[in-house]
Amino acid sequence: MANRIADLIGRYETRIAKLNGIGLNGRPLDQMHGEMKLAPDEFVQYQNLQAQAHAQGILTTDEAQTVYIALGGESFNPDWPDGTSLATKTAITQLMGELITSKLNS
Repeated sequence: MANRIADLIGRYETRIAKLNGIGLNGRPLDQMHGEMKLAPDEFVQYQNLQAQAHAQGILTTDEAQTVYIALGGESFNPDWPDGTSLATKTAITQLMGELITSKLNS
């Protein structure tokens, strides 16, 4: 089975590369990294959501592992791990929004 999260990150990488450093709103893409800063409570919630989604069969083991590693594993730094791409941040944030929405609607 394909890793849908890795595929989503790849699609975002392709789309972001075509923007040549400028976002759709005219702001530099680098600025978006700061705007997507990950807070400690978000880190815990995101890790819990990916674990629950895996336990429920929503995410495969590979997909859950992709999210787990992207978030930094067990240790939280004051933000995403160094070098995390904008595509990864965007894909994981989108996934978490979808998981939260699904949880609220169930």
